[in-house]
Amino acid sequence: MVGYFFLRIFVELFRLIPFSVLYVLSDGMAFLLYRVIGYRKAVVYSNLRRAFPEKDDQELQRISRLFYQSLTDVTLETFKSFTTSAAEIERRCPCRNPEIPNQYLDRGQPIILTGSHLGNWEYSGLSLPPALHGPTITAYKALKNKSLESYLNNRRSRTGMTLIGMDEVFKVMRQRNGEPAVYILLADQSPSNRKSAHWVPFFGQDTATLPGADVLARKFNYPVVHYVITRIRRGFYEIHFKDLSPESATAAEMDITKAFSRQLEQEITAHPEQWLWSHKRWKITREGVE
Repeated sequence: MVGYFFLRIFVELFRLIPFSVLYVLSDGMAFLLYRVIGYRKAVVYSNLRRAFPEKDDQELQRISRLFYQSLTDVTLETFKSFTTSAAEIERRCPCRNPEIPNQYLDRGQPIILTGSHLGNWEYSGLSLPPALHGPTITAYKALKNKSLESYLNNRRSRTGMTLIGMDEVFKVMRQRNGEPAVYILLADQSPSNRKSAHWVPFFGQDTATLPGADVLARKFNYPVVHYVITRIRRGFYEIHFKDLSPESATAAEMDITKAFSRQLEQEITAHPEQWLWSHKRWKITREGVE
């Protein structure tokens, strides 16, 4: 309960802070994390070195510095979003070509929507439901603090998002099979089980990747559409969609995972500072954990 009440107080304070002041705070927070505390600095640099071996140390340090600014921007924007109107969030993060996923939904066809931790993924959770012609359902990892979890889910679902536990995705898809719904899966973090992971090339390395989108799309024959959210200027983002697997029934095992990894690699290369480099993307090997 203590964590819940502290969060509520924190969020209410952010209600009073204008965006102009928010980014001054973010600059200070980024300086502390990068220059003083060194939060996961070794992990960030190691990931960048593995992804971009052709870049010199000066360029990697520049990307690292910009990453911390992006990280603190997204963190504070998220707190601010809990008390920001849905209309304002949609203005700051519009969906530019929703006709791509909506072409399937308008035909009564469910889809899987793959995304990643690039840009502000929390904004996308509020902007996507009003733009899509069907209920939007996304999986989340349960928290131990149920009061905190209930509050966060309430704030995240206020534009129409339905949140379900990660272990419920298959059951819900089976129950609602045939309904024109959108199942959102973020698939860019390391899986917990290396044996069930799909091992695909990612930045030139054999990388354990979450198999869910691939397995579920082929199981139910759902088209897979990918979305990317990128920062166009500070505080403002855009969401763009792209077909990833229009005919999933004909896809071979791991084809969709490979397509997702190729697409994500392109997006990260274009905007390296906007991805979540602080998680240990390559901690799992075929032999075990590094």
